[in-house]
Amino acid sequence: MVTQEVPAHGADHGGHTEAHAHPGPKTYIQIAVILAIITAIEVFILYLPEMGFGAARPFLVPAFIILSVLKFVLVVGWYMHLKFDDSFYLRMFAFSLIIALTLATGFIALFHGIHLGL
Repeated sequence: MVTQEVPAHGADHGGHTEAHAHPGPKTYIQIAVILAIITAIEVFILYLPEMGFGAARPFLVPAFIILSVLKFVLVVGWYMHLKFDDSFYLRMFAFSLIIALTLATGFIALFHGIHLGL
């Protein structure tokens, strides 16, 4: 009978040895609380112009982009475990994020120009 020995520092997943310990429930709850706080900040920012802070209107889109990227990084890094995986996957998601931001910026510029009659 042949037995396969698994290294003591991690589990074997299809020939790839996992050399890290996944975070526990406490870490995931902390990340969820951080995501909820970021979402609350986004909602607060959305209502700033209606609360008498009309000067904040030009900063809404950049603020939402920054907060959305932060949420993306937290979800992809922790819940999808990219923080622990090969850096290729992180680069793949970062490249996709750059493409999405570029497209979104292009569409905003396109439709903003149409709205202004340019």
